[in-house]
Amino acid sequence: MIVDPMRATIVIPTLDARELLAKALAGLAAQTAPAEVVVVDNASTDGTADMVRRRFPETRLVELPENLGFGRAVNAGAETADGDAVILMNNDTIPEPRFVEELLRPLAEDPGVGMVAGVLTQLRAPERIDSAGIVLDPTLGSSDYLGDLPVSVLDDPLPPPVGPCGGAAAYRLSAWREAGGFDPGFFAYWEDVDLALRLRRLGWRCALAPRARAEHHHGATLGAASPRQRRLEAYGRSYVLAKHGLAASHPERWGGVVVRDYPALAVHLVVRREPGPIAERARG
Repeated sequence: MIVDPMRATIVIPTLDARELLAKALAGLAAQTAPAEVVVVDNASTDGTADMVRRRFPETRLVELPENLGFGRAVNAGAETADGDAVILMNNDTIPEPRFVEELLRPLAEDPGVGMVAGVLTQLRAPERIDSAGIVLDPTLGSSDYLGDLPVSVLDDPLPPPVGPCGGAAAYRLSAWREAGGFDPGFFAYWEDVDLALRLRRLGWRCALAPRARAEHHHGATLGAASPRQRRLEAYGRSYVLAKHGLAASHPERWGGVVVRDYPALAVHLVVRREPGPIAERARG
Protein backbone atom coordinates (compact mmCIF):
# COMPACT_ATOMS: atom_id res chain seq x y z
CA MET A 1 0.00 0.00 0.00
CA ILE A 2 1.29 3.45 -0.91
CA VAL A 3 1.08 5.49 2.26
CA ASP A 4 2.04 8.92 0.96
CA PRO A 5 1.86 10.82 -2.34
CA MET A 6 5.28 12.40 -1.88
CA ARG A 7 7.15 12.68 -5.16
CA ALA A 8 10.71 11.41 -5.03
CA THR A 9 13.68 11.24 -7.36
CA ILE A 10 16.10 8.34 -6.88
CA VAL A 11 19.69 9.14 -7.86
CA ILE A 12 22.16 6.32 -8.53
CA PRO A 13 25.74 7.25 -9.46
CA THR A 14 27.59 4.49 -11.26
CA LEU A 15 30.92 3.54 -12.81
CA ASP A 16 31.61 0.33 -14.75
CA ALA A 17 29.10 -1.76 -12.82
CA ARG A 18 26.63 -2.63 -15.56
CA GLU A 19 25.27 -5.91 -14.22
CA LEU A 20 25.08 -4.75 -10.60
CA LEU A 21 23.27 -1.62 -11.72
CA ALA A 22 20.81 -3.72 -13.73
CA LYS A 23 19.91 -5.65 -10.57
CA ALA A 24 19.43 -2.40 -8.65
CA LEU A 25 17.16 -0.98 -11.36
CA ALA A 26 15.15 -4.20 -11.52
CA GLY A 27 14.61 -3.90 -7.77
CA LEU A 28 13.39 -0.34 -8.18
CA ALA A 29 10.95 -1.43 -10.90
CA ALA A 30 9.19 -3.61 -8.30
CA GLN A 31 8.67 -0.88 -5.68
CA THR A 32 5.36 -0.30 -3.91
CA ALA A 33 5.80 3.48 -4.20
CA PRO A 34 6.56 5.11 -7.54
CA ALA A 35 9.59 7.35 -7.99
CA GLU A 36 11.55 8.81 -10.83
CA VAL A 37 14.93 7.11 -11.28
CA VAL A 38 18.03 8.98 -12.45
CA VAL A 39 21.25 7.11 -13.26
CA VAL A 40 24.35 9.29 -13.38
CA ASP A 41 27.06 7.53 -15.35
CA ASN A 42 30.60 8.57 -14.44
CA ALA A 43 31.94 7.88 -17.97
CA SER A 44 31.68 4.07 -17.76
CA THR A 45 33.41 2.02 -20.44
CA ASP A 46 31.50 -1.25 -19.96
CA GLY A 47 28.33 -0.39 -21.88
CA THR A 48 26.40 0.86 -18.87
CA ALA A 49 24.66 3.68 -20.75
CA ASP A 50 23.54 1.40 -23.58
CA MET A 51 22.21 -1.12 -21.06
CA VAL A 52 20.14 1.52 -19.29
CA ARG A 53 18.70 2.85 -22.54
CA ARG A 54 17.87 -0.64 -23.81
CA ARG A 55 16.57 -2.38 -20.69
CA PHE A 56 15.25 0.52 -18.57
CA PRO A 57 14.04 3.16 -21.04
CA GLU A 58 11.90 4.85 -18.36
CA THR A 59 15.06 5.71 -16.40
CA ARG A 60 16.56 9.14 -16.90
CA LEU A 61 20.22 8.86 -17.87
CA VAL A 62 22.78 11.58 -17.15
CA GLU A 63 26.09 10.85 -18.89
CA LEU A 64 29.12 12.67 -17.50
CA PRO A 65 32.15 13.28 -19.73
CA GLU A 66 34.55 12.02 -17.05
CA ASN A 67 34.53 10.35 -13.64
CA LEU A 68 33.60 13.17 -11.25
CA GLY A 69 33.30 10.95 -8.19
CA PHE A 70 30.34 10.00 -6.01
CA GLY A 71 29.28 13.34 -4.54
CA ARG A 72 29.46 15.43 -7.69
CA ALA A 73 27.65 12.73 -9.66
CA VAL A 74 24.86 12.72 -7.07
CA ASN A 75 24.65 16.51 -7.22
CA ALA A 76 24.27 16.33 -11.00
CA GLY A 77 21.37 13.91 -10.63
CA ALA A 78 19.72 15.84 -7.79
CA GLU A 79 19.71 18.99 -9.91
CA THR A 80 17.06 17.34 -12.08
CA ALA A 81 14.73 16.64 -9.13
CA ASP A 82 11.53 18.67 -8.81
CA GLY A 83 9.51 16.74 -6.23
CA ASP A 84 9.54 16.48 -2.45
CA ALA A 85 12.52 14.23 -1.79
CA VAL A 86 15.74 12.93 -3.26
CA ILE A 87 16.71 9.32 -2.52
CA LEU A 88 20.29 8.11 -2.87
CA MET A 89 21.09 4.51 -3.62
CA ASN A 90 24.39 2.82 -4.45
CA ASN A 91 24.68 0.90 -7.71
CA ASP A 92 25.64 -2.21 -5.72
CA THR A 93 22.42 -2.42 -3.71
CA ILE A 94 19.25 -4.42 -4.37
CA PRO A 95 16.24 -2.81 -2.68
CA GLU A 96 13.36 -4.70 -1.14
CA PRO A 97 9.93 -3.80 -2.62
CA ARG A 98 9.02 -1.37 0.20
CA PHE A 99 12.38 0.41 0.22
CA VAL A 100 11.13 3.68 -1.29
CA GLU A 101 7.81 3.66 0.55
CA GLU A 102 9.48 3.21 3.94
CA LEU A 103 12.20 5.79 3.27
CA LEU A 104 9.58 8.42 2.47
CA ARG A 105 7.38 7.65 5.49
CA PRO A 106 9.34 9.71 8.11
CA LEU A 107 9.50 12.70 5.75
CA ALA A 108 5.74 12.56 5.29
CA GLU A 109 4.99 12.18 8.99
CA ASP A 110 7.34 14.79 10.48
CA PRO A 111 8.15 18.15 8.82
CA GLY A 112 11.21 18.51 11.06
CA VAL A 113 12.90 15.46 9.53
CA GLY A 114 15.27 16.44 6.75
CA MET A 115 17.12 13.16 6.24
CA VAL A 116 16.24 9.49 6.59
CA ALA A 117 18.58 6.52 7.02
CA GLY A 118 17.68 3.28 5.32
CA VAL A 119 19.14 -0.10 6.23
CA LEU A 120 21.76 -1.94 4.18
CA THR A 121 22.05 -5.66 4.84
CA GLN A 122 25.09 -7.83 4.17
CA LEU A 123 25.32 -9.77 0.93
CA ARG A 124 26.80 -12.93 2.45
CA ALA A 125 24.84 -12.70 5.69
CA PRO A 126 21.49 -11.07 4.87
CA GLU A 127 20.29 -11.58 8.42
CA ARG A 128 22.92 -9.05 9.57
CA ILE A 129 23.10 -5.27 9.15
CA ASP A 130 25.83 -3.67 7.07
CA SER A 131 24.82 -0.09 7.91
CA ALA A 132 21.77 1.70 9.25
CA GLY A 133 23.28 5.17 8.96
CA ILE A 134 26.21 7.06 10.42
CA VAL A 135 27.26 7.56 14.03
CA LEU A 136 30.18 9.72 15.18
CA ASP A 137 32.56 9.57 18.11
CA PRO A 138 33.91 12.70 19.89
CA THR A 139 36.68 13.00 17.25
CA LEU A 140 34.08 13.00 14.43
CA GLY A 141 35.20 9.49 13.60
CA SER A 142 32.48 7.79 11.57
CA SER A 143 31.16 4.25 11.89
CA ASP A 144 28.15 2.29 10.67
CA TYR A 145 25.15 2.47 12.96
CA LEU A 146 24.14 -1.05 14.09
CA GLY A 147 26.88 -2.50 11.87
CA ASP A 148 27.07 -6.33 11.99
CA LEU A 149 24.15 -6.65 14.39
CA PRO A 150 21.26 -8.99 13.52
CA VAL A 151 18.37 -7.36 11.66
CA SER A 152 16.11 -8.50 14.51
CA VAL A 153 17.32 -5.49 16.55
CA LEU A 154 15.25 -3.35 14.17
CA ASP A 155 12.08 -4.82 15.65
CA ASP A 156 12.55 -2.66 18.77
CA PRO A 157 12.37 1.15 18.99
CA LEU A 158 15.80 2.64 18.37
CA PRO A 159 17.26 6.15 18.43
CA PRO A 160 18.14 7.56 15.02
CA PRO A 161 21.71 7.84 13.75
CA VAL A 162 23.48 11.17 13.21
CA GLY A 163 22.74 10.91 9.51
CA PRO A 164 22.14 8.45 6.70
CA CYS A 165 24.75 6.52 4.78
CA GLY A 166 24.91 7.79 1.20
CA GLY A 167 24.18 4.30 -0.10
CA ALA A 168 20.60 4.22 1.28
CA ALA A 169 19.34 7.68 2.14
CA ALA A 170 16.44 10.04 1.64
CA TYR A 171 16.63 13.82 1.95
CA ARG A 172 13.82 16.33 1.96
CA LEU A 173 14.54 18.21 -1.27
CA SER A 174 14.16 21.61 0.39
CA ALA A 175 16.69 20.59 3.08
CA TRP A 176 19.08 19.20 0.47
CA ARG A 177 18.99 22.46 -1.45
CA GLU A 178 19.22 24.61 1.66
CA ALA A 179 22.44 22.81 2.56
CA GLY A 180 23.74 22.89 -1.02
CA GLY A 181 23.92 19.12 -1.48
CA PHE A 182 27.23 17.32 -1.27
CA ASP A 183 30.41 19.35 -0.98
CA PRO A 184 32.21 18.91 -4.34
CA GLY A 185 35.52 18.95 -2.47
CA PHE A 186 34.97 15.24 -1.72
CA PHE A 187 35.54 12.73 -4.51
CA ALA A 188 34.19 9.74 -2.58
CA TYR A 189 33.76 8.86 1.12
CA TRP A 190 32.86 11.21 3.99
CA GLU A 191 30.59 13.48 1.92
CA ASP A 192 27.56 11.98 3.70
CA VAL A 193 29.14 12.72 7.11
CA ASP A 194 29.80 16.32 6.13
CA LEU A 195 26.26 16.80 4.81
CA ALA A 196 24.70 15.29 7.95
CA LEU A 197 26.66 17.71 10.13
CA ARG A 198 25.63 20.68 8.01
CA LEU A 199 21.96 19.67 7.97
CA ARG A 200 21.91 19.25 11.74
CA ARG A 201 23.41 22.72 12.15
CA LEU A 202 20.55 24.03 10.00
CA GLY A 203 18.08 22.47 12.43
CA TRP A 204 17.08 19.37 10.46
CA ARG A 205 16.76 16.00 12.19
CA CYS A 206 17.52 12.47 11.00
CA ALA A 207 15.09 9.56 11.24
CA LEU A 208 15.70 5.84 10.95
CA ALA A 209 13.53 3.84 8.54
CA PRO A 210 14.03 0.29 9.88
CA ARG A 211 11.96 -1.36 7.15
CA ALA A 212 13.62 0.44 4.23
CA ARG A 213 16.08 -2.31 3.42
CA ALA A 214 18.46 -3.11 0.59
CA GLU A 215 21.09 -5.81 0.15
CA HIS A 216 24.57 -4.33 -0.23
CA HIS A 217 27.41 -5.72 -2.36
CA HIS A 218 29.92 -3.80 -0.25
CA GLY A 219 32.81 -2.04 -1.99
CA ALA A 220 31.94 -3.22 -5.50
CA THR A 221 33.11 -0.03 -7.22
CA LEU A 222 36.43 0.89 -5.60
CA GLY A 223 37.05 -2.22 -3.54
CA ALA A 224 36.39 -2.35 0.19
CA ALA A 225 40.11 -2.07 1.08
CA SER A 226 41.93 -1.03 -2.08
CA PRO A 227 44.86 1.44 -2.12
CA ARG A 228 42.65 4.02 -3.80
CA GLN A 229 39.94 3.55 -1.18
CA ARG A 230 42.53 4.10 1.55
CA ARG A 231 43.72 7.34 -0.07
CA LEU A 232 40.19 8.67 -0.47
CA GLU A 233 39.32 7.68 3.10
CA ALA A 234 42.37 9.53 4.45
CA TYR A 235 41.59 12.65 2.46
CA GLY A 236 37.92 12.71 3.42
CA ARG A 237 38.61 12.20 7.11
CA SER A 238 41.14 15.04 7.15
CA TYR A 239 38.88 17.34 5.15
CA VAL A 240 35.98 16.81 7.57
CA LEU A 241 38.21 17.57 10.56
CA ALA A 242 39.52 20.74 8.94
CA LYS A 243 36.16 21.92 7.60
CA HIS A 244 34.29 21.44 10.86
CA GLY A 245 37.09 22.91 12.97
CA LEU A 246 37.52 20.19 15.56
CA ALA A 247 41.01 21.38 16.55
CA ALA A 248 39.79 24.94 17.11
CA SER A 249 36.47 24.16 18.79
CA HIS A 250 37.55 21.12 20.84
CA PRO A 251 41.36 21.07 21.15
CA GLU A 252 41.10 18.60 24.02
CA ARG A 253 39.83 15.98 21.55
CA TRP A 254 42.85 16.16 19.28
CA GLY A 255 44.69 13.52 21.26
CA GLY A 256 41.84 11.16 20.47
CA VAL A 257 42.24 11.91 16.76
CA VAL A 258 45.92 10.96 16.95
CA VAL A 259 45.17 7.73 18.83
CA ARG A 260 42.33 6.80 16.48
CA ASP A 261 43.91 7.64 13.13
CA TYR A 262 47.68 7.57 13.17
CA PRO A 263 48.31 3.87 13.92
CA ALA A 264 46.44 2.99 10.71
CA LEU A 265 48.41 5.58 8.75
CA ALA A 266 51.64 4.08 10.12
CA VAL A 267 50.53 0.61 8.98
CA HIS A 268 49.83 1.94 5.48
CA LEU A 269 53.31 3.46 5.31
CA VAL A 270 55.44 0.83 7.02
CA VAL A 271 53.64 -2.45 6.31
CA ARG A 272 51.90 -1.75 3.01
CA ARG A 273 54.56 0.69 1.75
CA GLU A 274 51.83 3.14 0.80
CA PRO A 275 52.71 6.82 1.38
CA GLY A 276 49.51 7.83 -0.42
CA PRO A 277 47.18 7.92 2.62
CA ILE A 278 49.58 10.21 4.54
CA ALA A 279 49.91 12.52 1.54
CA GLU A 280 46.14 12.64 1.13
CA ARG A 281 45.74 13.28 4.85
CA ALA A 282 47.97 16.35 4.51
CA ARG A 283 46.10 17.50 1.39
CA GLY A 284 42.73 17.15 3.10
